[in-house]
Amino acid sequence: MIDSTAYILVVDDDADVLTAARLALTPIFRRVETARTAAGLADAIAASPPDVLLLDMNFSPGAHSGEEGLGWLDRVRAADATLSVVLMTAFGGVALAVEALKRGAVDFVLKPWQNEKLAATISAAVALTRARREAVDLKVRNSVLAIESGGKPGEIIGSAPALAQVLAIAGRAAPSDANILILGESGTGKELMAREIHRLSARASQPFVSVDLGAISENLFESELFGHRRGAFTGADSDRGGRIQASNGGTLFLDEIGNLPLHLQRKLLTVLEGREVTPVGANRPISVDIRLVTATNRTAAELTREEIFRQDLLFRIKTVEITMPPLRDRREDIPVLLEHYLAFYARKANARRRRLSPDALARLESYNWPGNVRELRHAVERATILAGGERLEPEDFPFLTAERRAPVSETLDLDGIERQAIQKALLLHQGNISQAAGALGLTRPALYRRMAKHGL
Repeated sequence: MIDSTAYILVVDDDADVLTAARLALTPIFRRVETARTAAGLADAIAASPPDVLLLDMNFSPGAHSGEEGLGWLDRVRAADATLSVVLMTAFGGVALAVEALKRGAVDFVLKPWQNEKLAATISAAVALTRARREAVDLKVRNSVLAIESGGKPGEIIGSAPALAQVLAIAGRAAPSDANILILGESGTGKELMAREIHRLSARASQPFVSVDLGAISENLFESELFGHRRGAFTGADSDRGGRIQASNGGTLFLDEIGNLPLHLQRKLLTVLEGREVTPVGANRPISVDIRLVTATNRTAAELTREEIFRQDLLFRIKTVEITMPPLRDRREDIPVLLEHYLAFYARKANARRRRLSPDALARLESYNWPGNVRELRHAVERATILAGGERLEPEDFPFLTAERRAPVSETLDLDGIERQAIQKALLLHQGNISQAAGALGLTRPALYRRMAKHGL
């Protein structure tokens, strides 16, 4: 099976070597290009980055030291740190191979090679390049998403004592590499806390990879987290690095870990204990260096039940435990959160900045907020877009006016009935989305869609 996307660049001054490499690699990779000189290599890579560079170590007649190849390796790595470089030479030794690996090469090939071994080496290098580039993309996307979700990356808004206590614990734990478990109701800001921990850690410049375990189907769990090799299963047309490998050197955030089935918990525990992953279809494990942060809206008591969660995994992930307070326990933060999101969504919607009327502010401060900060954020966004007056009144927040209407059960307002049922389920199950969804006969994604619809 041909890797339909991989681009391999081979550079060697020997035309016979280039021909041999092309014959060995073209049956496997879509695009194999060759060059007899390394001159202009950095510019060529910047213009059209390959997935793997197979680079000779000696270009001058009679040269055997490998210094030329090491010099080009340094320049190529400076131009593209995500590119996997495999060096090759006919005059190799242990010392030269070690030096090449220390300076950033991913592997070392002796000429003449065995075609099967060369193909396997290049395949592994392609997977590593893709994992590195995915990590860079994730880092950029996560930063943008953090900004769009409310201010600067990692910014947690509020100064209530309940929140200040949690931030103090996070601040002490963040510089270490301790595994951290974040508990709390849905919408309390567990992922934002995970980002804050990453920002305060020694890994802040490395990737922050967020994985919603509740959104990954069981049959794709291993492929998504551990990666896979080309041909490992139907549809695996190329090697792909998993999320764990993409977070190498940085922080891996596993959200909704409390809803992971027991048999998948065992597989995750094996990876965490060994700090290495074996992609689906691979024979060798890959070592990883990650800082693990997890989150769940299950309660601490629920996690101690063995039929729900493996206790050996629980001990592994909760060196430090943090519980995010619900918004109803930090009501003094509601005004500042409202002001923050009013300004944010006014800019985002290119709309005029409105103020809250005293009545609206008082009603919002006394509201119970079963959906926590997420519900507040959606409510402000909706009001910013739809309100027509100069000031925002209680009528611009339908859930406030619904409190003063006749009981929904006495009306035929289907939207009102649905909203009330969702609120009741969230309150009954203390914000646990999975349990609330089960009580309502919905899937988690379906419940999220209805919560967004009603501004919860």
